[in-house]
Amino acid sequence: MLSLNNILTYPALTILSRSKRSFENIGLLIRKSGDTVKRLLFPATASLQQSRNICQSMFAKNKTLCIGIDDTLIRKPYSRFIQGAGMFFDTKIGRCIMALRLTVGMITDGKFSIPIDCAYTFTKEIIDLIKENFPTKDDIAKSFIKTAVKLFPGKKIIAVVDGLYASINLVAWCKAENIMLEFRMHSNRIVEYKGNKVKVRDLLLNKRLRPKGHKMARTIPATWHGIELELTIVRRLDKNGEESIVFQGATYKALPREHVANYRRRWKVETLNRTTKQELGLQECFSKKLRIQQDHAAAVLLSYSLAQLERKFAKLNTVEKAIKRLKTQNVVRLINRFARLTENFQYSYA
Repeated sequence: MLSLNNILTYPALTILSRSKRSFENIGLLIRKSGDTVKRLLFPATASLQQSRNICQSMFAKNKTLCIGIDDTLIRKPYSRFIQGAGMFFDTKIGRCIMALRLTVGMITDGKFSIPIDCAYTFTKEIIDLIKENFPTKDDIAKSFIKTAVKLFPGKKIIAVVDGLYASINLVAWCKAENIMLEFRMHSNRIVEYKGNKVKVRDLLLNKRLRPKGHKMARTIPATWHGIELELTIVRRLDKNGEESIVFQGATYKALPREHVANYRRRWKVETLNRTTKQELGLQECFSKKLRIQQDHAAAVLLSYSLAQLERKFAKLNTVEKAIKRLKTQNVVRLINRFARLTENFQYSYA
């Protein structure tokens, strides 16, 4: 049986470290070698299971939850020899970079968020070279959704994804499996509305469909590749009062404001990706082995879950404040605190 304190050691060290999180630098915190630190890194399955335990306990009383799914690029600029690394297009800087692409699944109630799974996807060149049956992004999304449903039987689970994951395959699967899915729909998609096929953006030519005044969203029934959907036209105003229109699809019926609110929760997974990179060293594993990269990523996600737990108990309004608070403790106290928080939290819902 794995010791809880042992599993929590590496995540605690990622929180406390203030330099690049190589095994050698982390070892300076506990006056141990890099090899010793490497042995403290548990398999990804153990870290993810602990994160799922926290998730089940934290959201035990919630009736409705969202699972946000998104991917992020883990930059590896000097990583020609790191297994799985390839050239991916970075939309933020507008060019291709050497990186690993990590997909993360996260449960949220709109306030707190806990990661429950992660998986890598690879470039076509790597897939063709290795000749293995790697899961597609649709396979990964389905797996994450199944995990969420299994963790919370009887609860309302809404899957929320951006346009990258809004494939015909995934939408049709969710519809067939009675999975509530909310997704961003590109404006050039062709749907059937009242018997006519039309591009989504051209629906705005019908002035009655365009939200105006105090109305910020309008939902209409539409069919996409034979799949009956709820299509929400969302009117957004930026801080300067400039208006824009975006479109959302859903496999379930709800009020327009509910569709908008549910999709907005997807932002939590983007916040998670940013915080784990900036504060917890998601990108700072320098091993050449993909397995070690996977174990490190899962441990970092566990550290994020633990920080969310601290945030809840300390009644802080952001996870960044929780991380800052945790950094003031030493290693032994922090590990013991995590063990107590986890045990107390699970006990409180027993």
